[in-house]
Amino acid sequence: MTREQTKKYLKLIWGIAGRAAILFMPLISYFLFESVTGNLETISAPMAALNVAWIFLLYFFVFICSVNTRIAVPVVSIFLLIASLAETFVVSFRGRPVMLWDVLALGTAMTVSGNYEFVISPQMKEACVWILVLNLALWTVPVRLKGWKLRLGALGAGSAVTAGCVWFFFCSLVPGWMLGINMWEVETTYREYGYVLSTAVSLQYVIKRPPAGYSQTKVRQIYEEYKEPEEKKEEVTQPVNLICIMNESYSDLRAAGDFTTNIEYFPFLNSLTENTVKGNLCVPVFGSMTSNSEFEFLTGDSMALLPANSIAYQFNVKPGAYSLVSTLKSQGYEAIAMHPYPGTNWNREQVYENMGFDTFLDEEFYEGSAQLRNYVSDRADFEKLIQVVEEKEDPEDKLFLFNVTMQNHGGYEGEYDNFQQRVWLTGDMEGKYPKADQYLSLMKESDEALEYLLGYFSQSEEPTMIVMFGDHQPSVEDEFFDEVAGMPSSQVSDADHLMWYKTPFLIWTNYSQPEADMGDLGDIYLSSYVLKLAGLDMTPYNRFLLDLSEYLPVVHFLGCYDAEGNYYYWTKAESERCPYREWVLDYEALVYNHSLDRRKVDEMFAP
Repeated sequence: MTREQTKKYLKLIWGIAGRAAILFMPLISYFLFESVTGNLETISAPMAALNVAWIFLLYFFVFICSVNTRIAVPVVSIFLLIASLAETFVVSFRGRPVMLWDVLALGTAMTVSGNYEFVISPQMKEACVWILVLNLALWTVPVRLKGWKLRLGALGAGSAVTAGCVWFFFCSLVPGWMLGINMWEVETTYREYGYVLSTAVSLQYVIKRPPAGYSQTKVRQIYEEYKEPEEKKEEVTQPVNLICIMNESYSDLRAAGDFTTNIEYFPFLNSLTENTVKGNLCVPVFGSMTSNSEFEFLTGDSMALLPANSIAYQFNVKPGAYSLVSTLKSQGYEAIAMHPYPGTNWNREQVYENMGFDTFLDEEFYEGSAQLRNYVSDRADFEKLIQVVEEKEDPEDKLFLFNVTMQNHGGYEGEYDNFQQRVWLTGDMEGKYPKADQYLSLMKESDEALEYLLGYFSQSEEPTMIVMFGDHQPSVEDEFFDEVAGMPSSQVSDADHLMWYKTPFLIWTNYSQPEADMGDLGDIYLSSYVLKLAGLDMTPYNRFLLDLSEYLPVVHFLGCYDAEGNYYYWTKAESERCPYREWVLDYEALVYNHSLDRRKVDEMFAP
């Protein structure tokens, strides 16, 4: 065999091998992806096959659009590599996979990423090397479609095949195999299904269908019932300053069980009684997704009735949105939002503008403020809040301040020159949970900052109402929560999961108001109670929510809890077996119209 024949023969073999390798790229990408995430051993063979099928479909669709493997193979393989790295990093510090809606929250994730430790694993290095080598090798054996007729035909036929596969998956496989995301333990689904398949399955939650019996006519009927305000039985002092503070990761971990510490971390909060209404706020999230608690407070709409695992601030707050902001502005309040971090986080700049805030003071306003760990301290935050109040042109001007703090944000590890460990667990837990210890010390700092804030306004002559609540419980050690609960999390009943979604709330005034302990209260109700206690006008929706709270004081994604503490999971709450079924269906209709329907019944939500 001549040298030329040998070269030709080797070129033929290399071409065949290269094209075969291209066909195997979806399988290779799957193995590399899940080797990086560490889920290879937990994914069953059928689920692995579906992952490979979806990856193949991705390669196929990019190829028919680009008509060149030199574009399709690098684009898809590198994209999947980056996704696997992002997934592994996020799970390591947040305990929750990267989901569809998190793509829009990427900016928020990046700004807080510096507080976490990133570890490059051997699997990550190996995957990067394999992707580099394969792309260099396959670059030498390109597959192209030549001629516009062939390209156009391939695009049409390929698009039809892709659409057919997607239709078959969602209309046949998903219901037939009962594929769905475990919304309580999302990471379990991703470990069992694999990342690509789990992402595909989550697409079914993007679009929210109208609830049963929904119509605008139904919403208008509810409006007719609530359009007339009740006559006020007595005069109530209206605050000139209405200050609402959502305190980052502010919670009492004893909501999940008892434990002992060397010193108390909430002595001031627990001592408050005079002119104070207190309780436990049942928020929609644990450990992260702060903006969803914020959304429920400001709008009264439950995240349980929006697309599952979505981020309301990214999808559901359109220009002119009705909320607590619009209700207060209609009564002469200037509305100012404050947050000592980038205004782009959770899309707040756009959301606050859509809600009608007059001003948003973000991290630039806090330049030079004292920090605790890597964030502006609560004390420094409250000092800036007081500054805003003091700078009013006229002390009689009405001011609504909505302040979101940052001191207690997650990442409870490491040592800091500006942080002193003052509180720690004692007894059998001493030394076992350093994250919990650091977190409890932060709660002590928040308690002292609250004492400073209320001490200042107790001396003010301007009638002031201060509302404070936590957005969610912290992501400290899972084993801590298990030990406090007395059992593994997986063994806790569905009804009792609510203990991980409780944070303290208070409504304090520097003038006389009856004290009360409201017990457990859903986040959706708090702003309506604030309006009521402040003696301010309410929307028909606020009045409906106050009535609903008498029957179901907690409406949560876990389900509904009545005044006696009875638990109704959502399917049961919507069924004829639930005595509050009509209330639940009416509320579902109002939330859909308020946050999802483009044709709003404006008068229901307008002041």
